[in-house]
Amino acid sequence: MRLLIAAFAALVFLGVLWGPAFAVALRYWRRGEARAFRQLRFLYPAQLIATVALAFTADLLGMRHPAALAAASTVCVSLAGAGFLALRLSFSSHINRVRADRA
Repeated sequence: MRLLIAAFAALVFLGVLWGPAFAVALRYWRRGEARAFRQLRFLYPAQLIATVALAFTADLLGMRHPAALAAASTVCVSLAGAGFLALRLSFSSHINRVRADRA
């Protein structure tokens, strides 16, 4: 039973961490941006490393409520990654439109 709870917690953690970035990529893919999901292979490991590093740093510094800090860092890194991906894809689509206008 403990293993099942740990597996469920890991799935919820990854869903919260990677869900917003996936939603942004899916939105751009539906708009016709063919390379929307290509950026996720770099973003997902970076988000995971940043979240784990923040959680361990908070624990090493002896901050109170490490579980709450881990949850907060997960949400913040998730939203920052989704924002970065949205900016990256919108800038990429803008550059592609400018190049198409020049041709």
